[in-house]
Amino acid sequence: MIELIELIKPDLLSVSHFTVLIIFSFVTSALTAVMGVGGGAMLIAVMATFMPAAAIIPVHALVQLGSNGGRCWLLRQHVRRDILLWFFVGSILGALMGGQLAFNLPSEAITLILGCFILASCWLPITRSLGGNKSMATLGGITTFLTMFIGATGPFVIASIKHLIPERRELVSTTAALMSFQHAIKALTFGLFGFAFIDWIGLIGLMVGTGFLGTLAGQYLLERFPNHQYHKILKLLLTFIAIRLIVTSALSLAQ
Repeated sequence: MIELIELIKPDLLSVSHFTVLIIFSFVTSALTAVMGVGGGAMLIAVMATFMPAAAIIPVHALVQLGSNGGRCWLLRQHVRRDILLWFFVGSILGALMGGQLAFNLPSEAITLILGCFILASCWLPITRSLGGNKSMATLGGITTFLTMFIGATGPFVIASIKHLIPERRELVSTTAALMSFQHAIKALTFGLFGFAFIDWIGLIGLMVGTGFLGTLAGQYLLERFPNHQYHKILKLLLTFIAIRLIVTSALSLAQ
């Protein structure tokens, strides 16, 4: 077994780190399948511990494409298709702008702003006016631009649209559809800018596989989750993620 792992793992990872990443792909996909958010941010934090900085966001993009794509397929009957198109249009524009800058700008200040916005979205009615074609295109553009730098913008997206979609399965599935497209564009952009995905293909494939198993486990729990409790827990989870982003970014900027 160790010999097989040695054959498929990237040279820059140890066997133990390779194994931890595969396991966490299952855990974080299950979390996201239940709550619609949280797993991507958790996974990128784990990846940042073990992987070289230049590989984190491109690899995370393909792994999250697999995770969100599987969740979107399993819950496809609940997807709110009426809000997808304009978000997709905005996402393409955001990727074109962000891809040119992603390798040159520091992410701490952007992460700090993102954390503040998520926190405000949870506790203030600042996104209640969101709706319509232009607003969804703007959301797609902003979040795709940001994801080129910080990887996990799922909390931003779900914090912005949760008031539009009160039913938990519709919210989880629609967020998965939006994030699938966003991660696909991001992965394509990094590929066009020269990132060597082939060096990481073994890890990506296994993480996508265990992520799909996590999605199946999370879907089982989602079907049994009361709607009113879901939104209370989602609000607390988003608040925790936002505070963590703010504190981590502030400490980095202060150094």
